[in-house]
Amino acid sequence: MSLQNALLGLLNHRPMTGYDLKRIFDDPMEFFWVAQMSQIYRELNKLEKKGLVKSEVETQEKRPARKVYQLTKEGKENFLNWLNQFPDQLSETIRSRFLMRIFFSSRIKLDELAFQIKRYKKEKEEGLRYLNKVEQWIKDYSREEKFKDDTFYWHLIVKKGYKNVAAGMEWADECLQLIEEKKRKDEQR
Repeated sequence: MSLQNALLGLLNHRPMTGYDLKRIFDDPMEFFWVAQMSQIYRELNKLEKKGLVKSEVETQEKRPARKVYQLTKEGKENFLNWLNQFPDQLSETIRSRFLMRIFFSSRIKLDELAFQIKRYKKEKEEGLRYLNKVEQWIKDYSREEKFKDDTFYWHLIVKKGYKNVAAGMEWADECLQLIEEKKRKDEQR
């Protein structure tokens, strides 16, 4: 998925500023897609040049003017075409610096590895708290008529997030147990 398609999808709901879009990436979408403000504006400019979005500058009292983007008819068609073309490979490829380090961990102390896996587990626990916030966000949006249908699909994404967090925590616990067993065996030698 490209950031452009994500932006078109978000603008499909309503016109928004770059700041509005960034807030959505930071809160409910962060567990599956991250975008920096500079990336968002760069992509919005490209989309505007392609005629997929248009912008309008709104003046505000006692605040700086803001640029509001909205989807064009072509943008909506482009988004729906993208949405209907699922990729052949549905699983994302992984590049994990963390797992690469574990792969080579025979060169470090087991206590250091255990410490890093505990850090990983703590991150997963924080992810669980974050998903609970997203779940509340979805519940809040489900009260708005225009998002009623969307929230069903948002729940599907959150379910995947919960499963990923649970699997990560389970994996960490198993690794920590195996490290302890290895330490005991090594001490007996």
